[in-house]
Amino acid sequence: MKTLVNWNPTADFRAMDEMFDRLFGAPVRPATGNVAASLPVDITEREGKLFVRAAVPGVDPKDLDVQVENNVLTIRGETRSEGSHQDEKVYRREVQYGAFARSIRLPEGLDLNSIDAEFRNGVVTITLPRLIEEKPKALKVAIRNAEPIAADVVQDATTPEA
Repeated sequence: MKTLVNWNPTADFRAMDEMFDRLFGAPVRPATGNVAASLPVDITEREGKLFVRAAVPGVDPKDLDVQVENNVLTIRGETRSEGSHQDEKVYRREVQYGAFARSIRLPEGLDLNSIDAEFRNGVVTITLPRLIEEKPKALKVAIRNAEPIAADVVQDATTPEA
């Protein structure tokens, strides 16, 4: 006697996909589905300069906007989809497209007038030098030699004048 088996290949693919996600870790997906949450940054300091590096692969440098306002660094940009073709089959779509922004509160003591940004290989590096702290200078105070006051010039304030 032969048995009919109901086989759904889509369910098998989904199960295999979930198994790989458990084994190798699921791709990082922002909870809100917003690209802004997925803009990774590194913040380091070296030789009196603060470096903020943001990975922005696929973004044209002219589509980036870097601003500092009220001691907050904001990086804005937009990734654009290349578009899809009608005859294209999509098996997985994890790359997110759209506008993104990331704001970082900066520490005090940075020279914001000397900020610099460089774009290379999909990474924008913002360099913020620290202000040079002036070391306290010792102020030499000259001491003058006062002439002694003659005793007959000093009058006792309690003695009435005659």
